[in-house]
Amino acid sequence: MKIIDVITKDIRFPTSKEDTGTDAVHVDCDYSATYVTILTDNKSISGIGLTFTIGKGNDLCCRSIDYFKEFIIGKKITDIEDNINLIWNKITNHSQLRWLGPQKGTTHLAAAAFFNAIWDLICKYYKKPLWRYIIDLDTNVLINKLSFTFIEDAITKEEAANIINNKKKNLPKNIDDLNSTIFPAYTTAAGWLGYSDDKMQTLVKDYLDHGWKYFKIKIGQDIKRDIHRCKLIRRLIGNENKLMVDSNQIWNVQESIENINKLKKFDIMFYEEPTNPDDIIGFKKIKNAIPEIKLATGEMIHNKVMFKQFIENQSLDYCQIDSCRIASINEIIPVLLIASKFNIPVIPHAGGVGLCEYVQHLNLINKFIITNNSFELCEYAESCSEHFVNPAIIKDGGYVTPLEPGYSVRIKESSIKKYDFKSGDFWT
Repeated sequence: MKIIDVITKDIRFPTSKEDTGTDAVHVDCDYSATYVTILTDNKSISGIGLTFTIGKGNDLCCRSIDYFKEFIIGKKITDIEDNINLIWNKITNHSQLRWLGPQKGTTHLAAAAFFNAIWDLICKYYKKPLWRYIIDLDTNVLINKLSFTFIEDAITKEEAANIINNKKKNLPKNIDDLNSTIFPAYTTAAGWLGYSDDKMQTLVKDYLDHGWKYFKIKIGQDIKRDIHRCKLIRRLIGNENKLMVDSNQIWNVQESIENINKLKKFDIMFYEEPTNPDDIIGFKKIKNAIPEIKLATGEMIHNKVMFKQFIENQSLDYCQIDSCRIASINEIIPVLLIASKFNIPVIPHAGGVGLCEYVQHLNLINKFIITNNSFELCEYAESCSEHFVNPAIIKDGGYVTPLEPGYSVRIKESSIKKYDFKSGDFWT
C-alpha cells in the first residue's frame, strides 16, 4: 500500500461571531484547521491530520505542507512507519526550511499537521486507535520512532525506556480492559472573555448539572473585571470545586505578580500563561515572588527543547502540551517522558478545532505507560465538535476512551464543503 498524494485544505469556522475562544489577546477568533489528507492506492485507507489556527495565516501552514510531500509520496506505509523519525528529522531540520524556524512557527505547525496525518494513517493500517497502537508497540521500537535530539541531557533514551517498561508492568493482561477508562476534564467553554455575566452563569450552572468539577475562565484585560469574574464563578461553583484562570500572556512579570496577588484570595488552582510564553526566567521570578501559587503553560511552547528548559528550571507546575503546537507524537511523547522524570503533572491544552479529539489519546498514553504522577486532568471545550465524524465524547465531566482506528480528527464532508476558505459555500 503506497502513498499517491497529499491534499491540504484551509478550513475556517466563523466562531468570532459568537465570541467563542475570546481571551485577553485573541479577540476575534475564527477557529481554523490546516487539514491534511494522505491518499493511498487503497481508497479505503487515508490519513487525516490537522493543525489548529485562529484564522489569518492558516493558508501559510497549508502552503508549507506542499514542501513536505516529497518525503512520503510513492513510499509504502510500512516503510514510513519504520523510518518515521528519519522523515521527521528531514522535515523539521530541512536545510532550507529550517531558516524559517527552526522547529518553531508556521513550518512547525505545518509539520504537526503532516505528522498527525501520518500517525493517523499508520494506526488505521493496523486498525487501532492511536493510544492503543502506541501502547502495543515494543518499547525500544517506540523509542526509536521519537526525537531525543537536544534533550538527552535531560532524559536519555535508556531512561525513557526504563520509565515506559516500569509503567507497562501495571498494564492488565487484557489491554481491552482499558477501554472503559474515563479521563477527568475541566471546561473552559463557560468562561470566554467576551461572554456576558448572564451567559457565564447559565453555562456554569449547566455544567454543574452535568457533573463538572473543574472550571477555567479567561482574564487579563481589566483586573477589576477579572476580580469580578472570579468572584462570580467562585460563588456559583462553591468552594468544593476547582477554579483556574488564564491571562493568555498579556502581563509583564511585575504585573503578573501584582495581579496574581489580587486574585489568589479566590483559591485559584493554577494561573495559566500570565506572561510571555518564552520567558522561562520570568515564570520562575513569578513563582519565587509568590511561592504558594501554581503556574501552568505549554500551549505556546514551540518545541521539546523549550519544554525541557521550563521543566528543568522549575518554571512551571503544570505542563500543558499542545497536540498541534509541537510536531506531533515524535516530540510529544519525549516531553511527556521529561515531565514524568521530573514528576510534573501534564494537563494538555485542548479546545479549538480537533485538539480535544487529539488529546484524548495523549492522556491515555501518558496515564498508561509514562507518568507516575497521580494527578489527572485535561482541558475540554466542545467548540466545533459538531463538525467531526467521531468527536470526543464526554461523560460525567471526563473523556470517554476512543475506540475507532486512527487519531480521531476526520471532519465531515458537509463541513468541508461549507467552510473550505477557498471554495466553501459560507466564504464564497
